[in-house]
Amino acid sequence: MEYLDHVRRLEQGDLQLAAELSKLRTLEHILAWDRFRKVDLSKVDLITQDEFCHDFLVPLPGESRWLAFSMT
Repeated sequence: MEYLDHVRRLEQGDLQLAAELSKLRTLEHILAWDRFRKVDLSKVDLITQDEFCHDFLVPLPGESRWLAFSMT
């Protein structure tokens, strides 16, 4: 599945969040969005999958949900 496929699935449950995420393309975009959403950056996590792939985990403020961005 591609990134926008995941965003389209999210539209079914959270249209506003899906609209915000659909514009993100780089880690720089994600970090700017984190500041906009007032994400506590001390809670984000970066998990190394292998030498090329990482998962960037972001908690949604005020919720028990997390977003996982896979990066290569």
